[in-house]
Amino acid sequence: MAAGTTREWIDVADARLVYHRRAPLAADQGEPVILLHPWFGCWQFWRRTIEALPERETLAVDLYSLGGADDWQRFASPQGLAEAVGALLDVLGIERCSVVGNSMGGIAAQALAAARGDQIGKLVLVGTGARTVGVKPEFRLALDQWIAGPADRAFTERLVDALLARRPAPAEFDEFVEMVATANKAFMGAVLDRAFALDLRPELAKITAATLVIRGELDAARTRAHVEELLAGIPRSTALEIPGAGHSPQVDSPEAFARALREFLLGQERES
Repeated sequence: MAAGTTREWIDVADARLVYHRRAPLAADQGEPVILLHPWFGCWQFWRRTIEALPERETLAVDLYSLGGADDWQRFASPQGLAEAVGALLDVLGIERCSVVGNSMGGIAAQALAAARGDQIGKLVLVGTGARTVGVKPEFRLALDQWIAGPADRAFTERLVDALLARRPAPAEFDEFVEMVATANKAFMGAVLDRAFALDLRPELAKITAATLVIRGELDAARTRAHVEELLAGIPRSTALEIPGAGHSPQVDSPEAFARALREFLLGQERES
């Protein structure tokens, strides 16, 4: 668990959505920051990001927790994930926030920002795109094989590893793998299947939030073409590529990621 976080949850429909909340440790206390993890990652991917934002309340959502519901099909799509996160905002009375989403979390973040309009002040999309067409073939093949095959921890470890240009310490990496390996595989596979069929390009113009699109130079899944589609569709968007980083730069390049995130979330406010 990241330092200072508390494990909390809300009930939405028949599901429980777990999130890990850290109160602001400094005086700024601007908009809360919602953190949405990738598939084959977990909420712990944001540990260093949380530590890098002491001025903000952070809520790292455990999207896998929705798979514990008897009727998890309602949430088994990027839009379903976005619906649950929207319910979290409503229950907590969060009128305005920033959202940071990586990979599948970034797809859900796009859907949330398109639906919630001015409620999302700033949006950061990391290693993601408006559709999965064009995902690197090796990565897509691995996803398809994982969905079709039996639960296999070694294969799960390979997919977690694929998100990172560099592995963290063994204990931390094992924690990531354990979170993925113990999630509801049927739920995870259904979300992936529906993401494969989804094209959010027609929705991007509805996103009013100032948006930063981040891609790691060594991303094993997403390409610069995915970044260009997001820039073409989201009105107030800019992009940044982090040299030497992978699909989840908040883990493998945490210092560079934190600098970019802080500049985007806090820089303009401090200048105004």
